[in-house]
Amino acid sequence: GDPARWRALTRLLLNGLRSIPELVWAALLLISAGLGPFAGTLALALHTTGVLGRLFSESIENAPQNAAQSLRLQGVGEGRVFLYAIFPTVLPQLLSYSLYRWENNIRAAAVLGVVGGGGLGQMLAFHMGLFQMRETSSILIAMIFLVVFVDSFSYLARRAMSR
Repeated sequence: GDPARWRALTRLLLNGLRSIPELVWAALLLISAGLGPFAGTLALALHTTGVLGRLFSESIENAPQNAAQSLRLQGVGEGRVFLYAIFPTVLPQLLSYSLYRWENNIRAAAVLGVVGGGGLGQMLAFHMGLFQMRETSSILIAMIFLVVFVDSFSYLARRAMSR
């Protein structure tokens, strides 16, 4: 039950997830889950959990404590202090981190697909291997479009939240 012990265990788990690159996760998961998009998706999910866990915890720990302290002095419980004082101040940063990781994962998915993780990367490797440049360029354009879409969405979301 000691919160410091749980924090240390959680931090250790997140460090472990984050320290293993997506390609290594994919290689390990391809053995257990087989070829295809499931192993690639799982590899990205595990690595991203470690990265976002670290970024989110640092954002929350470094959030300004004035409003939270005021609520605590009024006898408000920790859950509600988090919900009303801490979460609203860190939400734009958490959203920004999430969208950035989504953008990274689109690119990483292409790499994982080349090694058998399915998706656009697998299509890219297939068509490049057959020197089908029209199909290859179509896939590259789709990937560029996805990254531009996520970037635009991220920009609009940050602008909406800063108002």
